[in-house]
Amino acid sequence: QMTKVLVLKDHWLTFTPEDFDALNFDGKFQFSYKKFDEITPSDLTETEIILGMPKPESVKGFANLKWLQTVSAGVNGYDETTIPAGVILTNGSGTYDLTISEHMLMMALMLFRRYPEYAALQLKEDWRYLPGEIKSIAGSTIVVHGYGNIGQEFAKKAKALGAAKIIAVRNSVKFDSPYADEVVTSDALIKALPEADLVVTSVPGTTETENLFNTEIFKHFKKGAYFINVGRGTTVVLDDLLAALNTGQLAGAGLDVTNPEPLPKGHPAWTTPNLIITPHSSGGYALPETKHRLMTILTENFRRYATGEPLNNIVNLKKGY
Repeated sequence: QMTKVLVLKDHWLTFTPEDFDALNFDGKFQFSYKKFDEITPSDLTETEIILGMPKPESVKGFANLKWLQTVSAGVNGYDETTIPAGVILTNGSGTYDLTISEHMLMMALMLFRRYPEYAALQLKEDWRYLPGEIKSIAGSTIVVHGYGNIGQEFAKKAKALGAAKIIAVRNSVKFDSPYADEVVTSDALIKALPEADLVVTSVPGTTETENLFNTEIFKHFKKGAYFINVGRGTTVVLDDLLAALNTGQLAGAGLDVTNPEPLPKGHPAWTTPNLIITPHSSGGYALPETKHRLMTILTENFRRYATGEPLNNIVNLKKGY
């Protein structure tokens, strides 16, 4: 008897029959490919595996679910309250470090070289050289808050460009990385901030990270530092960030995620000077290599499930990653 797999259509990723062929070891799996609103009562009773991102509150409705494989690295919303006991949750960690780290690097260089100001001049057809200084990644001190695959890949790129000091912030300091000059725990973040020219964060949305970057913590930043968030919008109190930009406490910021999201029309963030906003697009699958990496992870996990081996990328429901 074949194991029934429900593949949920995603606004980013379009699977093909050929993709399913790569995942179907010896015909063990039967795939159905549906939008969330196309799910039938038989899907709820017969599905053993879900591939995709169902609404967290809907997961308990699948009576015989054994494994939920998400396609994102962050899994906020999926926790002990929404995932039934006995269901394995795995994520797509390792898929996005290349594309997101390049997005972070793009934002850092744009901010350091004052591109938002030049973009504003371009719109006015104003050929003008801006007085004042720009910054370089070379010689800079960077706090990398969240030192998983994405944080490490960004640190690697920053070091290659000559960053003088990388301070990695993670939950455990028992960690060796050739790109981090110093590794500190999350509760030591405030001590690291005053020396940072740039702070980048890529942490998941958890109760520990919610509203972490607020007015109080922005006070500890070096005046004129830069800030980038590519993790979850809930990590930053957006109004507090805008205030820090407007007072000059921060020289600039880049956000690929916001709270609320999508960012509504008319929100003051859209017109705040020296704030770069992208619509949660640093990940996604526009870069073909990203989908290739995801399919590699999925292929190995489906092989493991078919042969009864432990799965990769299992999420700790208490920690949220």
